[in-house]
Amino acid sequence: MIVKKLKRTSFKKSKSVMIGGLVDYILAEHDDRGKDKLAYAGSKNFLTTTVAAQKREMISLAEESIQSKMPVTHWILSWQENEQPTREQVDDAVSLFLRGMGLAEHQTVYALHKNTGNYHLHIVVNRTHPYTQKVIQPHRGFDINEAHKIVAEIEHRQGWAPQENARYRVNEQGYVVKNLQRREKVKPKPKAEDFENATGEKSAQRIAQERGHAIIQSATCWEELHAGLDTVGLRFVRKGSGAVIFVGDAAVKASSVDRNFSLSRLSKRLGEFKPGFYSEWTFSKPAPESVSHVCREEWLEYQQERQRVAEEKRRARKKREEGREELERRQLERRETATARLASHGFSVLNIVRHCLKEQEREEKAALRDRLAQSEKPEQLPRFKHWLGKRNPYLGNLWRFRKRIAPGVEVRQHEFPRVGTLASPYAAYRNMVKKRFPEKMDESRLDAAIALYMRCAGYTVQEVANELYRHTPARPKGQNRDKRIDYGRRVVWYAFGTAGDIDIANIQPTPEQVQKLIAEAEQIERQNQELPHPAFRLC
Repeated sequence: MIVKKLKRTSFKKSKSVMIGGLVDYILAEHDDRGKDKLAYAGSKNFLTTTVAAQKREMISLAEESIQSKMPVTHWILSWQENEQPTREQVDDAVSLFLRGMGLAEHQTVYALHKNTGNYHLHIVVNRTHPYTQKVIQPHRGFDINEAHKIVAEIEHRQGWAPQENARYRVNEQGYVVKNLQRREKVKPKPKAEDFENATGEKSAQRIAQERGHAIIQSATCWEELHAGLDTVGLRFVRKGSGAVIFVGDAAVKASSVDRNFSLSRLSKRLGEFKPGFYSEWTFSKPAPESVSHVCREEWLEYQQERQRVAEEKRRARKKREEGREELERRQLERRETATARLASHGFSVLNIVRHCLKEQEREEKAALRDRLAQSEKPEQLPRFKHWLGKRNPYLGNLWRFRKRIAPGVEVRQHEFPRVGTLASPYAAYRNMVKKRFPEKMDESRLDAAIALYMRCAGYTVQEVANELYRHTPARPKGQNRDKRIDYGRRVVWYAFGTAGDIDIANIQPTPEQVQKLIAEAEQIERQNQELPHPAFRLC
């Protein structure tokens, strides 16, 4: 499970507009493309019951907190692609989250969305207490670290799979502890990551981290630091009271690479700052680098498209500038001609002419702007994932899961021969999976694992879907026919889709291993058939 805290980036809008827009967004039934989005929604600690009234109630309480520019916080909890939470689990997760944050009595609106490959939960909580009207700062501002603890508790309690590099885990005694096996990795800030997700290109911040982190960390003096950075094409420069690392002409705050790399902390370790001397090549912009080995060939094509679109924009911008310069040149010549011709008529006539010319020039500039606005605009290149998905949806999904694909692992759409012989294999495979994974596992994760094993046994998509529909009618409770079909469709989408291909590629099962699993499931089925009927045992 992934947790994110969305920060407010603009304070131009009022509290009421921001909060109202946020509540409307998470409670909307459809997304921008018209796809069904809302799976479930709920609220806590309101006096009113309707959505419109609760929204007004939240806005009214938030506006009481004069000292806080935005007392409403927006969190997102995201499950993995093979996990489907029930309504009861969503309510329980929200309660655990609010309790862990010390906001159990605060106004909260939450909504579960299903319009992406992962179910994700939006939690909008008003940090203004409804009775004391005091704005609470959970855990003195260290709420993100606390959120990771809460996520570990939710995963353990509900049976979800933890992230590979999670900060916290639950030990055998049931306590949340630090994950000692976690590999600390320095990664770019969200803004830099958004640039990478949009373009597929390494951000300047990532390049500075990858090339310069070890050098700065191991340097024993300023001369050694500058010399090491010069060899990898980076520059460390003092700026104001801080410092920046230049990647070509792009400046990256030194503290964003690592908190210990701020000028004040480095000065404590290396002494008073001393500027360095760098080679000329460190001032040139480095060639773009792909942020992942996945879909590298397609990324190179995308880079060519980016260069082409950038060149078109440059030509269009140059054309606009030339048009404005030509207009200004004509207007200047007209003013000079009129002034020379009418100079003998006195200042009163000149002032009238200048006024008329000024109004005429203003109209000509407005007409030029309108013509430029109506002219053909340069092509807008979409984000890399959208560009890639439009060309090949499978490659688009590979890019989406790129962090799960290790270098050297070949991911392809596997076709397994039919070796499973059971007419109704769900029960046997369920027992086999539970035997192999005795830890607590949510039913949706269990069904996803069953579907993946059945795929390896050669069962078709339709056969797996039929088995899920027949044998999982009570998961989750209160499902109607359409919801049961949608539940099975998402399970099958995982097992037979890109995510399943990646899991199979990481495991790389051999035919002998697959045959062993099938034999184990069939042995379980035979044992179940040999058991006497319950009524017979009572006799």
